Amino acid sequence: MTFSPDYFRAATWSHSLTRYPQLLDGRVKPGHGVRGGSRSALAAGLVVALMACGPAFAGPWTVVPGESSIGFSGEHAGTKFKGVFQKWEASVSFDPADLAGSKAVVTVALASAKTGDATYDKTLPTTDWFNVAATPSGVFETSTFRAVGTDLFEADATLSIRGVKVPVVFAFGWTVAGDTAKLVGKTALKRVAFGVGKGSDSDGTWVSLDIPVEVRVSLKKG
Repeated sequence: MTFSPDYFRAATWSHSLTRYPQLLDGRVKPGHGVRGGSRSALAAGLVVALMACGPAFAGPWTVVPGESSIGFSGEHAGTKFKGVFQKWEASVSFDPADLAGSKAVVTVALASAKTGDATYDKTLPTTDWFNVAATPSGVFETSTFRAVGTDLFEADATLSIRGVKVPVVFAFGWTVAGDTAKLVGKTALKRVAFGVGKGSDSDGTWVSLDIPVEVRVSLKKG
């Protein structure tokens, strides 16, 4: 499999230091005074306070290609099928502590959709389906994020395929362990909402109308 998710960018982790007012504004409360080398002590205290606030990695996350995928599935004439997009790029700035400042944009090369079935793979790029000659890319772009549980989130987003923008909700889990992170998410698409296969199979007689999409991404720092 060859695809090119270049990197995921990690956002800056921001934390409050309001628990340390005597360090922030130079005041020394009764019982907290430091005579003599007070400036050095305050500076050292500020460093300790910053370190206590947790991770502050602000560099990019790099996608691990062999462990990352965007997949889709459905049914054709009662037979289940699965496929993947082999080429895509993603730019993600995500911070659970700053959901309002988080953002994700994913651009998928629609011609890279592969199912392993020659008939399906030949049909998907055609005019009635992905119409890659006119619109070669699908673009997913988030607008807002919200937490729905421990390490669980939802993103309100738009997905553009064939030049048609449709609102979608993307549910995902985000976990960090040391220098690595994992994102696992899913959504479900109504293919005819984008005009995909609408001319030849608008009622789902042959191909299912609902197309689940699953995303699995492994990342490492740097």
